[in-house]
Amino acid sequence: MALIVAPAEGYDSLVTLAEAVVYMANYGHTWPADEPAQEVALRRATQYILSNYALDPQYLDPVAQKVKDACCEAAWRAANGELFQDSDGRVKIEQTVDDITTRWAEGQQGGQMRFAVIDALLRGLTTGGAMNIRLVRG
Repeated sequence: MALIVAPAEGYDSLVTLAEAVVYMANYGHTWPADEPAQEVALRRATQYILSNYALDPQYLDPVAQKVKDACCEAAWRAANGELFQDSDGRVKIEQTVDDITTRWAEGQQGGQMRFAVIDALLRGLTTGGAMNIRLVRG
């Protein structure tokens, strides 16, 4: 099924296939050769971006270049693995092997991966975060 690219109604990708191919080549990312695999990666990337970041609507119509870049970075990662990790919510804090005991705690993100480049690209393009209140000057 062909991609529906934002800002079209019912879109499932923030980036066209052509834009993704150019981005991957420019940044040296290995990209699947077949279009169906590319489309799946772009859909998964779009799902990840829209699920994890409250993007300000002004950056979605038209789609801002930094949003497209972030989607391409997420698509490259989606093509090489999972963006979302299933977690049972438990925190592992200790492991003993022979005489050696290691203690640690899982981070606050519940086992989910964070991608610094995506965070950086989308910085300033969201409508806020935890404990933020959007203010409008009257």
